[in-house]
Amino acid sequence: MARPYMNKIARRKMLLETAAVIVDEYGWNTLSMISLAEHGKVSRQLVYQNFESVNDLTEQTASYMFEELYTQTHEVLVSHTDDIVVAITKAQQILFSFSEGRVQALWALLSDNTSHNTPFSAVSRRYRKLISDLYTPIISRSMNLDAQHAGQVAWLLMMSFWGGQQLIHDNTISQARSLELIQWYIERFVAGCKISNETS
Repeated sequence: MARPYMNKIARRKMLLETAAVIVDEYGWNTLSMISLAEHGKVSRQLVYQNFESVNDLTEQTASYMFEELYTQTHEVLVSHTDDIVVAITKAQQILFSFSEGRVQALWALLSDNTSHNTPFSAVSRRYRKLISDLYTPIISRSMNLDAQHAGQVAWLLMMSFWGGQQLIHDNTISQARSLELIQWYIERFVAGCKISNETS
């Protein structure tokens, strides 16, 4: 049976969604022009018409997968600018709506520590910066830190945030317990900063 006609935009979205499913199920190392053609049941020529190289495919797939997380997190942080505990707790809950494969794929993307010379590590650094920049304003206000310091603290907090996800993945704690721990952690972090600012 012939595949229904799709315009250029719909076809590209289909290819990106297929690429995301490959990564969700098998990991980033399995994503290639050939695997995308096979899973998408399209010709390699069509894949190459949409992506210049496997590096381009990886970067575009990462952007596609990351966009939903980024957009929803941004909306939460904008809606709760006056309460960092509520904001970060709600941001953590966003991940609970994603499949386990997607969470692990995003974690692999953000936590990459391979050589700085690889295309994947460059993509990883870019998205770590985007995440840090996203949280910097609320951390700066809540902890009375300058932007540079707040950006550094943002990533440290995000590591604990994703660490909670890994504990859930390992069946060490429940989602509810993860939320309790992140709230406990942030409350004490903010309290410690206020004490430090008052005594300095």
